[in-house]
Amino acid sequence: MGWFHAHGSLSRPAVSILAKADGRPAGAGVLLPRRHLLTCAHVVNSALGKDQLAPDHPGPIAVPVRLHGPEHTVEAEAELAVWIPPRTDDGGLGAFEWNGDLAVLRLSAALPPAIEPPRWHPMAQRQLVRAWHGSGEPGVFADAEVSECDGRFGYFDGAERALDIEPAYSGGPLWSNEEGAVVGLVTAKLRIQGTLRRAWGIPWQRVARELHDAGAGHLLPRQPEEDVRDHPGYAELVSLLDGPLPRSEGWIRSCRTVARQCGLGHRADGVPSADEFAHLLLTRGRALPALVEAVRGTAGPAADDLLAIGRRCGLPKLLSPGEHERLLVLLRALPTAAAAGVPGAVRAALPLAALPAALLTGGEGRHGSEGGRGGDGGHGDEGGNGAGPAGRFEALIAHLEGLHGDSSPLDDGVMAVPGLLRAVEFVAAGCCPADQRIALRRWNAAVARRLGVHDAAMTERRLEAEQWAQSASRGSAPRVVAKLDPYGPPSGGTSATAREEPERYRLRLWCDDGDGLRQVSDDSERPRGAEEVAQEIFAAVGSLRRPDPSGPRPVIELIVDRDALEVPVDRWKAAGPGAVLPMRLGTPYPLVVNCPELRELNGGTMLDQWRERWVRLDAEEPVHIDDATAPDPEAVCGLVMERLTARVTIDVAAHRRTGVVQMCLAAGIPVVLWDRSGEAGSPAVRHAAGVSARELPEAVRTYRTKTLQRPEEYSGRPVLAWADAGRALPRLDLADPTE
Repeated sequence: MGWFHAHGSLSRPAVSILAKADGRPAGAGVLLPRRHLLTCAHVVNSALGKDQLAPDHPGPIAVPVRLHGPEHTVEAEAELAVWIPPRTDDGGLGAFEWNGDLAVLRLSAALPPAIEPPRWHPMAQRQLVRAWHGSGEPGVFADAEVSECDGRFGYFDGAERALDIEPAYSGGPLWSNEEGAVVGLVTAKLRIQGTLRRAWGIPWQRVARELHDAGAGHLLPRQPEEDVRDHPGYAELVSLLDGPLPRSEGWIRSCRTVARQCGLGHRADGVPSADEFAHLLLTRGRALPALVEAVRGTAGPAADDLLAIGRRCGLPKLLSPGEHERLLVLLRALPTAAAAGVPGAVRAALPLAALPAALLTGGEGRHGSEGGRGGDGGHGDEGGNGAGPAGRFEALIAHLEGLHGDSSPLDDGVMAVPGLLRAVEFVAAGCCPADQRIALRRWNAAVARRLGVHDAAMTERRLEAEQWAQSASRGSAPRVVAKLDPYGPPSGGTSATAREEPERYRLRLWCDDGDGLRQVSDDSERPRGAEEVAQEIFAAVGSLRRPDPSGPRPVIELIVDRDALEVPVDRWKAAGPGAVLPMRLGTPYPLVVNCPELRELNGGTMLDQWRERWVRLDAEEPVHIDDATAPDPEAVCGLVMERLTARVTIDVAAHRRTGVVQMCLAAGIPVVLWDRSGEAGSPAVRHAAGVSARELPEAVRTYRTKTLQRPEEYSGRPVLAWADAGRALPRLDLADPTE
């Protein structure tokens, strides 16, 4: 064992192989790289309900498995990939021994980054090992000592008490705490005279040999000792770690700090050799940033040399474990409205970078990935993205760290601002409350100092972020919220008049200048006609406080019930002798409708979907619904539930339109555009097809102005439903309209 060593079993994710019949543990397994699991063949037989030592290939089967990570459990199916049956007829075997007995399974889905394959190490006599029950319960284990190992079989006995190894232990790892690695698999137990029970397992030496002989050697985890000497950065690191750096002030403290940050133990005396330290830096993704952080204050030139080696050799991680963990904590603490703005801020910060939609939205999986320390093991990094906001942030950080093109030195040798730090500045400026903005900027400044980024460069990026935040229209437009309740036709009106005159409405108004909603209407129970409603809404817009006149136009947001979604409020004109300009409500300002009634029909489930769909507004592709793509309600439902789409355009026959619109809003889709004119092949919908989601309110407003200029050419009557999950709605106290 070297100077660095693993703490206990933190690197050992438990794997349960479950019986297909009843889901109970048939045995255990060990995670391999590239979504593979290793177990005993007789465990697979047990899971299938067959005789344990049956040698016949089971065929194309899959068994249920359960993987227990640091904080999360993942259930999946695993298909049989490699079958090495038990061989009892080989020469030189004892009465209770057999060769073979290995199986490799391939998981049907990717895993969260927190669940990683463990290290392996050869089994040797006198190693203290621990085996876990196939249930994966952390407290159900057996401790033993390897009493004999010939490379084919390893025998182990209970150290101080009877060794109670049950069948469900089979296929699980034999973990050596001293080596910080798996040294073999539990296979069988021997009953001998007396109270002592002896068990045996397959050593790592034979596991590697059997898999190589079966043509499956490529599935073996790479042993660090075998390949790091050929790494292009190995010689440079050894030279640096053998030079002045170990003689610098506080070197022992720096080594211990790196061990602690990477989740490793260390010897009480001495320091690691240059070879061992180079090996750690090349196999632990965040070890090199941790060392740079530890020596920056006392050996600045050496820290710069380490960073240069990391860039030249393509080491992927920018952040130390502590920096990574602190950033995750800060991002996960963002309020829902602030978190919803992160995708837009990142895109604005890095407009030329490739940012896959899954990284901004959390991907397709549903496995959490919040567990584990910031340090990754450096092997088997194929795990999938975690889902939800937490997993989304972890995957996004990992992607932005790899943008080394943004991290190359400038001509004068000054380090440029990495893309991740630029993105954090934009998130801080455009998404965060004041206290969280300060915390993110402090984090950014500390990382910049560690990386050797000049203060002037960071100041420039901060100014760019602030300018973007000031000019961005995302969630910053002042708005007037109007709640319309139909009152009925004018009293005393004939039926013909009722058909010609618009209904009268109760009206309540709120203004939102950016400091929250404040009610501005009075006498809300008095009925008003369309012209009076328009006049009062225009007056409310005029009262809005607009600190930046060049900012986005105020938005008029109408809260309506399901029966009023197509009331042509956007065409209402203000009344009164002062209304010289024949302005309609939908032309000088963006006007959108919001129908909480439909969104709340199905309770919390659709409300949660609505919030998550809103988060994906900048990342998900829009969905278009017409009579061909969704000819019936079942097809519409399937289309909107296929993925968490945030934006839908609707162009269906007039007699179907109301039902399709209401289904989309009830499903929690926050942005829905349709044409109430009923014209097939809606020109209004076509006009908005190439517009980004957040620009839709302004694009619809522009189209409405053109319908006044050239009504024959712009014949559509667009309606835009817009439900921003990050902006509050007024508390609506429902009352009987007759009271």
